[in-house]
Amino acid sequence: MSVTMPGRESRDGDRRADLLSLIKQKRPEVESYLRLAASRRRLLINTTIIAGTLAAALTAAPALGGKTFAGWLTSILGLSSPAWQLLCGVASMCSIAAAVATQLLKSHNVEDRINRAQGARAKIQMLEVGIESGLMTPAEAGAAYILCIGDITFLQAPLRESRPRVLAPPV
Repeated sequence: MSVTMPGRESRDGDRRADLLSLIKQKRPEVESYLRLAASRRRLLINTTIIAGTLAAALTAAPALGGKTFAGWLTSILGLSSPAWQLLCGVASMCSIAAAVATQLLKSHNVEDRINRAQGARAKIQMLEVGIESGLMTPAEAGAAYILCIGDITFLQAPLRESRPRVLAPPV
């Protein structure tokens, strides 16, 4: 036989409601981060793939076509210098773009952060269900929430959506 103290159930109900409110506030923040981070990851990966492929194609064309191809391209484009110089210059810029995009992916830990945010999203959903169904006590849910938040501390400085800035006209 358990003895409950008067008012304890209402305090647990208040704690449960407060914790559920905190969790529900965190979910859109995590979703927003995932949406923006996944979009940036796709952009960087696509930049790496496309720029790297273009760099290879631009350098391969004069190498495979030789002087005949280079002369033909120079005359078609009406260039004053050999076309291979232009192709190599553009290939170099593409190679730099691919290298920068790859390095940005690695240096910002994009993959790791997305994986951690996806894990936190799953934990947050689990906590919501656990609290709403009464399967978790407020103390259990609170401890799990603290661990979950610890995994996504990088969300403290969220990614910002790129929006055009509207400057007010001078007065």
